[in-house]
Amino acid sequence: MADSFDLLLTGGTILNPATKLDEKLDVGVTGDRVTAIQANLPRATAKKTLDVTGCYVTPGLVDFHVHSYWGVNPYGSNLDSLCLATGVTTTMDAGSAGPVNFLGFRKLVYEQSKTRMLGFVALAQHGVLNTPGELLNLGFADSEGAADTVGNNRDIGVGIKVRLHKKSIGENSREALRLAIKAGEATRTPIMVHVGDTAIGMDEIAETLRPGDIITHCYTPQRPSIIDNAGKLLPQVRKAKERGVIFDVGHAGGHFDFNLVERAMGDGLLPDIISSDLHSRLAQPGFGVVGDLSTVLTKFLPLGLSFEQIIANCTVNAARAVGWQDRIGSLEVGREADIAVLQILDDPVMLRDSVGAEKLHRQRIAAKWTIRGGEVFQGRG
Repeated sequence: MADSFDLLLTGGTILNPATKLDEKLDVGVTGDRVTAIQANLPRATAKKTLDVTGCYVTPGLVDFHVHSYWGVNPYGSNLDSLCLATGVTTTMDAGSAGPVNFLGFRKLVYEQSKTRMLGFVALAQHGVLNTPGELLNLGFADSEGAADTVGNNRDIGVGIKVRLHKKSIGENSREALRLAIKAGEATRTPIMVHVGDTAIGMDEIAETLRPGDIITHCYTPQRPSIIDNAGKLLPQVRKAKERGVIFDVGHAGGHFDFNLVERAMGDGLLPDIISSDLHSRLAQPGFGVVGDLSTVLTKFLPLGLSFEQIIANCTVNAARAVGWQDRIGSLEVGREADIAVLQILDDPVMLRDSVGAEKLHRQRIAAKWTIRGGEVFQGRG
């Protein structure tokens, strides 16, 4: 244990799902590292002390699905300040850059941001587009290029992204999925698959994916869905979950339906990862029904997840999904000091989904402070 600390967090409850720690302890930070987690750490030698009484101290949150290649990609948004005000210390960009422009993502986003901004490399050469869709012409699919890009950028490239909805890909879903899996196999990384309004069925998608591959927008109301017309989980989706396919919320403006979530969760499909899909095309101000990751997390309180389950979904589960569990997603001595100081406020909030439904909940999750690499940022509360 260090003799003195640059930063000391006192009085809070440490909630670290990765190690099953849920206890009232102090946290000492020296430089950019966590150097102590124990009760009653000495206050006198700390350069800065934050009284976090009544708060949960968790690993820095991971927003697993965003679009942060701002100024270049049509979906890109400058998310750095928002992340640091909402407990988010790491994001995963969902394919805003492809093989021909991932270097730009590195230079303009990753290297310029205080938030750790990692990325899935798009199968499409130039990343995801709006109009026309990026793979309406399958000639723009570059499996080898995507694999090479991940291989040459292991410090920030975490996998392969492909969007299968018709607007992006037309009738090319089946071949694009094959090419994405080929790239994933070459790099031994997961593929993230955007579902909703696809030309092939969810049953086929679920059967095709490998353990560790990711279905994002898993609760989309767009057809084909993970549930059948009777509201029951598709058997192929259930089997995919059982063999290790990962289900990511990816809320966005059009991919979250309270009724569908309740039916799917009631039939056994809990999310593995909760993410926002923040991007520039969401209704402004405030990113529409998404708001921020804290708002999306809050929606799962009335849906029945415990606070610990919710935090696991945006820390250790997200880290494991891309093989980064030894670097992010856990609050431990020796790790980089990426920390979220969160509150559950008794502050009634109206929560909205993508189809106009509303839920009034008596509490909301909010960040009081975010610590990224030992640096303190004020939360938006």
